[in-house]
Amino acid sequence: MKKLLLSVVAVLFAATSYAQNGLVATLSHDTDITMFYGVSAFKDAEAAAVSGDVINLSGGVFDATTIKKAITLRGAGIDSDNPTYISGDITIEISADDDNQFTMEGIRCLNWMRMKGTFANPYFIKCQFNAVGNATESDAVTNIMFTNCKITGNINVGANNSFYFVNSYVANIVHYQNASMTATNCIINSNVGGLVQSEWFNCIFYYGRYSEAGLPNDVKATNCYSSAYAISGYAYGIFRGPCVNCKEFTTWESLFKDFKGAYTDDQTFELTDEAKAEYVGNDGKEAGLYGGLLPYDSTPSYPLITTMNVDSQTDTEGKLGVTIEVSK
Repeated sequence: MKKLLLSVVAVLFAATSYAQNGLVATLSHDTDITMFYGVSAFKDAEAAAVSGDVINLSGGVFDATTIKKAITLRGAGIDSDNPTYISGDITIEISADDDNQFTMEGIRCLNWMRMKGTFANPYFIKCQFNAVGNATESDAVTNIMFTNCKITGNINVGANNSFYFVNSYVANIVHYQNASMTATNCIINSNVGGLVQSEWFNCIFYYGRYSEAGLPNDVKATNCYSSAYAISGYAYGIFRGPCVNCKEFTTWESLFKDFKGAYTDDQTFELTDEAKAEYVGNDGKEAGLYGGLLPYDSTPSYPLITTMNVDSQTDTEGKLGVTIEVSK
């Protein structure tokens, strides 16, 4: 019991941030706990891990590495007082015969996150990425899931990939002919003219200002909404193909409570009360990030330590007092 308690404390401790302790990565393998320190802590923990292990990162900026095992990687949250950042390009290259699922949660990736090989089912939740894509055009990673995520730069939907986006913000999509994409309750800030083999449900298109940006004729959209821009005297709409209960609006300011014209970290993309009533999904809830089954929330799904005090001396029974406050 004592070993188990210490293990739980170690994992929770690594999932938060304390300036006096610096950068910490905790590797959990069954009941064994190993801690690594400094900017290379994430790299060192990944090197020591095996598939199925859990790595928890404190707040702060860690060096990137290549991930070759289907681990669970957890950070301190993207909107916490001290978020977890990974600096440098990350490559995820997992063997196709690995039976475990790779999961990443609560982390901000400052550069590229690339996926290499032919593995399946990577899951990204409550993360923020600058850019996402393939390592090479021949890579065929499938069933890539993003939930409650933000991709603020480029995303390259590779020729052999399949992507799923749920209650996420997605910017600047570059799409290849044989890829597939499904998005539900998302904000899409991109020209989407190349998005063949895609389906859209309850989405709001934040751009679409050029004639070639309209969705192709064979793309399905249901309860989706977009702006209509006038170019050279002509109004171009985004919806070209089969679209059920889709419509356009004229001003972004009337749609969002805190519209800023471009992405910023403090922009919530919450709809106004009037827009919530007018722009609804096929489930009767509001379209965009806060509708559907998984409304956007960047708070990690696991507990984080907010306060941890350790007595400087043991008591008369030789016990060391520890006070911990945990929040979700």
